Amino acid sequence: MQVPTAEVDLKVGGRYRIVMRGPDGAEHRVSGVYKQVEPPKRLVYTWKWEQAPDAVETMVTVEFRDLGASTEIVLRHEGFASMEEQERHEKGWNGCLDKLGSAL
Repeated sequence: MQVPTAEVDLKVGGRYRIVMRGPDGAEHRVSGVYKQVEPPKRLVYTWKWEQAPDAVETMVTVEFRDLGASTEIVLRHEGFASMEEQERHEKGWNGCLDKLGSAL
């Protein structure tokens, strides 16, 4: 996935919007609202696919744990309508975190 567009208003009540483009050129758009912003420890926000009007709004919590020489990222994404949807998101998040590790 590539991200040609990312709009972020990082504050409680602020919105974000991300456009992701797959290898086939298909675009996937997600947006939501920041519910908690606690630098540098915690970020909580809603998540909803724009192209699926019947999609359930889910909640993402990201915690950053200071381990001294490194930081542990704990990501929880919950509220899915089905196990299949949860598994697709788990695969996507793992891919993102793996690429983050490689980039760092």
